[in-house]
Amino acid sequence: MRKVVGLFFWGLLMAQGWESLKDSLLIENERIETLELDQRPFPQLPQLHRPTWSLESAVWDSVPSFPLYKPNLILPARPIWTKHAPLHASYSLGRFWTHTAMVSWGRTRDLYADEGLSFTHRSTRVGHVRFARWGHTHLSGWVGRYTSTRGWEIAYRGGLEKFVEYAPYSERWVGFEETTPLIDSLKRHYWRQELRLLLYEHEIGAIRFVTRRLDWDTGVPEWQFILTGEGRSFPVAGWNTRPHFGLFIEGRRFLIGTRWTAEKRIGSWHIFWGLRVAGGRDTSVKFLVAPITKVLYSGLSSYLRPYAEVTGDLSPLTYFSASEMNPYLRHGLRPLPLSREWLNAQVGIQGQGAGWDYRLAGEYRLIQGALSYVPQGANFSVEGIPSFQSLGVMTWVSYSPVIPGPYAEMRAVYRTWRSSREYYSLPPWELWIRSSYPIQDKLLLNFGLYGIGTRLLAPQVQAAPYVDISWGVQVRVMSFMSIFAEMNNLLNRRFYRWYGYVERPMDFWFGIWTKVG
Repeated sequence: MRKVVGLFFWGLLMAQGWESLKDSLLIENERIETLELDQRPFPQLPQLHRPTWSLESAVWDSVPSFPLYKPNLILPARPIWTKHAPLHASYSLGRFWTHTAMVSWGRTRDLYADEGLSFTHRSTRVGHVRFARWGHTHLSGWVGRYTSTRGWEIAYRGGLEKFVEYAPYSERWVGFEETTPLIDSLKRHYWRQELRLLLYEHEIGAIRFVTRRLDWDTGVPEWQFILTGEGRSFPVAGWNTRPHFGLFIEGRRFLIGTRWTAEKRIGSWHIFWGLRVAGGRDTSVKFLVAPITKVLYSGLSSYLRPYAEVTGDLSPLTYFSASEMNPYLRHGLRPLPLSREWLNAQVGIQGQGAGWDYRLAGEYRLIQGALSYVPQGANFSVEGIPSFQSLGVMTWVSYSPVIPGPYAEMRAVYRTWRSSREYYSLPPWELWIRSSYPIQDKLLLNFGLYGIGTRLLAPQVQAAPYVDISWGVQVRVMSFMSIFAEMNNLLNRRFYRWYGYVERPMDFWFGIWTKVG
């Protein structure tokens, strides 16, 4: 919720200047920070994939790119909102002796500068395998300086991720005995690091540089380098045009591409069009030329705006992103492919007003090299499906009458597909519902529901539909302290994210959050 509010006010600042809204922004920020109940996130729901109504890829990761339909803003790396208290800390303890600790320090009350440090640690017991644990320890730091015309940011995040008997199927591995000491073959750890740099100048444009390192098995390129940017917007024959470019390098793989976009309003019509041209190499040279078009009509009502859009993209599949979903991946003999999305077409309606915001659309996608997790005994490999077609219907509805205040959101997607290989763990339908309700600036109630349809986990092995219900409550006991409790999987049902890997049963934890300053 804070991020949504922060983006809104930062948009006003960029559109109207800094000084006119600075005082009112700080006053509103102090009022929200005295409550601080929205500091904690919504209950974490198990999500295999996200709906694909945005331009961000859901089933396959892509090179970070600039959003097409959002204002070009300079935003602090973390947090988006200016902080009133410099030091924040939280700790929680849950079932299976799950420990989570966070300490964060950040610059306070300054729209022109941001800097800070954050330390997080989490250790989680795995419910279905005795002694099994997963944990990570991360350190983050960021510095940013901003004016009304230029700005820069640099941010780093690095940490150690460790797993003990966490692998799917580990209880069936040769040599595994619950009553004997652990064997080294079931232990694993690696370092994950990321460095980001942003430079922005109003008269020129913006450049983002990202380098990532995953200290993993021999044979997987450890380093990634990503360079993206966009020029400033300039008029051409009444159209606001903007150039974009991107470069990706990982081992012997590389990708380079450009995108030119133009935008214009003609009466009640909002027209956005462009062209994406990209080329790269994985095991062979690949090229893509795809249109980028969106047409929206707003002449009927703010609640009823028909639209249609067509996009395409060439992007790399990476172990750095895929390992976040499954840390026990097995790299193949061939490098991961570049994913070519020849067509992503949507037709639907959207609208907003009086706190409501919604979108309903049908979608068709045609991809070569869609990301797939393939079971291989006690492990998994990442492969690109040569041919994948998907036809689906998706909807998104949110309601937030006042900010801060009650909030509700529902997302649903139904899809059917054809592919040249089996697509494991992809469900035909998914449903997300979440809501929050504050009571007298003292209490915040959270609710979440996640549903997923029948999935193919392995050849001739299916998982039944699954529903996870979660709730959370946060209570402000003092102006600088809150306590919270959360619970997941209230129905205590077995959920298989991967073949042979059962998620924890009903889980709960309690914690405390405080700030100093």
